[in-house]
Amino acid sequence: MKIKGSIKTPFFLKRVEMAKFFGDLRKRLEKFKQLNADYLAYKLANTSRFQELVVELNTQKQLYDKGEDSTGERLSDIGGDYSPVTMQWSKEKGKPKKSASDINLHDTGDFYKSFTVTPFIGGFEIDADPIKDETNLFKEWGIDIVGLNEENLQIIRDEHQRYFQEEIAKI
Repeated sequence: MKIKGSIKTPFFLKRVEMAKFFGDLRKRLEKFKQLNADYLAYKLANTSRFQELVVELNTQKQLYDKGEDSTGERLSDIGGDYSPVTMQWSKEKGKPKKSASDINLHDTGDFYKSFTVTPFIGGFEIDADPIKDETNLFKEWGIDIVGLNEENLQIIRDEHQRYFQEEIAKI
């Protein structure tokens, strides 16, 4: 039975309850639409934890452990083996090289310590000082000694995905 002029039917009351639910959902969806992946990547890259990870991947996991540049090429194939002088010097310093072809560019550690990560909207840049004594490491081993190989880039992608998921969960 309809009552003329009345709009308070059970159907209408249920619709109001759903409207409240959709209001919260709409707010969350609006926040989600406002997320900016480039800004989130910048925010992540600004953290010291992320920058330390990038430097560790480039220096320890790639140069030191694998002896390769960001393209996956062995450093010994690019710039040759360590000189006998370097081999003797590292032995005297108590850090003997495994072999002359085990190039890791870590003689004094200064090169590794010079690595920096500079964030920008949408990404980051890795830089390092290649000048060691009279040697320009970029000239001897190429500019690709700075940069991440595909395996390490995947670790960075995974880190971004984890961070994005955390940010989305906050909405």
